Order: sequence, then structure tokens, then C-alpha cells
Amino acid sequence: MSLAIHYDSTFDGFLSAVFEIYRQHLDVSSFVAERSYEAEHEVSSDLFAQPFHIETSEESARRLKRAITNAASKDVLNLLETCFRSEDAGIEMNILAYLRKLFAGLDPNYGRNPSSLEMIPLITIARSVRREMDNMYGMVRFNKAPDGMYIAEIEPKYDILEMIIGHFRCRYPNGTWAIIDVKRGFGVYYENYRTHFVTVPDPSYISAHAPPDEFTRMWKSYYDTMAIKERLNPRLLRRCLPVRYWKHLPERSLPSSSLGTTGEARLRLPSSVAKSNSVASLMLK
Repeated sequence: MSLAIHYDSTFDGFLSAVFEIYRQHLDVSSFVAERSYEAEHEVSSDLFAQPFHIETSEESARRLKRAITNAASKDVLNLLETCFRSEDAGIEMNILAYLRKLFAGLDPNYGRNPSSLEMIPLITIARSVRREMDNMYGMVRFNKAPDGMYIAEIEPKYDILEMIIGHFRCRYPNGTWAIIDVKRGFGVYYENYRTHFVTVPDPSYISAHAPPDEFTRMWKSYYDTMAIKERLNPRLLRRCLPVRYWKHLPERSLPSSSLGTTGEARLRLPSSVAKSNSVASLMLK
């Protein structure tokens, strides 16, 4: 009987599943990523497949990464992870099809052939994810909280937060900031040159209780003042700045109801991080 592989939705979790598929010679029909923010909508694509859960193993993932690098290249490994971040339906089976052909060893140049039938769709998906990354670099807007921390909300189409944080670490190395993916309910917190991943049980609570700071108001005022109404081109604006980004751009929308709001928002930190008083008390008041 074919199996529906359940895993924890991480790239290492997927690689661990692939490792076990090879080790146990499993017959796989589909993958089911156990994402917390999609739990209520999560169903197997194959109703006749038997569920089979595979735990994430760092050792298994590391061994498979090394095998992919040796058989193809580091660039191919990065491309596969980029594709995986798309969260597209069936992306795991597409990657598995490529890996099966790669490890079959029938063509010694297969791993470096970008025109193979299995690689072409992966390159197309990776291009879309990287385009989203490039767009997001210019779409992140920080608000300064009363305690001095800068916090930004994003809602990307793809799961790219971990892929863009290096840019902001280099850009703001001395600050204290957090970027929250409100769609997926997690974020990254940066302080004292260290990065921590945090969970956000209720992302909407943060936006409701984190009022725009004075700099954000100044930016909104500048945008409104410099705009030339006679030269407005809504169609071109939507093409260059997709509407799905507007929700988190203060220059496009700054609800008056958010001005002067007070309250607090909490980020649920890993236990290893919560020992630090400054991080454990991470709140916006």
C-alpha cells in the first residue's frame, strides 16, 4: 500500500523523510506537511494512502544534504530548498522525482543539467520564490515600540522569512528588532548580534497594539505631500507594487484607529532564550 508521508513542514523534516524513504524502501504517493497555521484545512491528497509519520532527524538531513552536494552541487541544494519554501501543492513529490533520477546514477551529468524534465519546473518555482525575496527586501517597514525595539510585520506568499533575515542582520547589526510573519505565526527576534526564532500565538494582537511611531507618520506625510495627483497611474502602481503588499506599508495605509493605541503584545520564545530577562520580557507596551 502506498503511503502519505507526514512530516513537520521544515526542510530538514522533508529531507529526513526522503532519507527514510530510501532506507526503508517506502512506496510514497504524497507528502503532508504538518503546518500549525493550516491544521484545520490539512488533508491528504490521496484518500487511499496510509498515513506514515516521520520524525525530523538532523543527522539524516545532514547526510542527505551532503549526498545532494556530492552528486550535483551546493547550488542545486540551495535551489531545492528555495523550491521547497514555495509551499506549492505537490512540490515535495517534484523534488523527490528529481532526487530519484539524480541518485539513480544513470547519467553522470544529470545533476548539472538545468534542462532536464525534472529540473525545469523546479527552476521556474525557484525563480518565483527569489522574486518574492527581492521584493520583500524593500517591503519591510519597521515601527519603533516604546521600549526602543523595532518591529515589522510581513505576509509573504512564500515561506521566505528565514531566507531574508541575513540581509537585515547586515543592515541593522547594532539594533534590536523583530520581523513577524503574520500569515505563519512565527518570526525572528534580533538582539546583541544574536538571532532567535519566536512563535507568535496571535499575530493580529501585535498589529492592533503596536501604534505607528513618529517616523512612520513623517514618512506617511512625506508620501502624501510629494504625490502628484495629476500623474497618478493606479494600473502601473499595482503592477510595480502588488496590492497584497499594501496592508503592511504605512505609505499606502495608516488607519487612524491605530494612532494613540496602547496595550501589550507578547512573543512566545524558545525556553533556551527565555532565560534572558531582556528577551523573556519582550513586550510592546
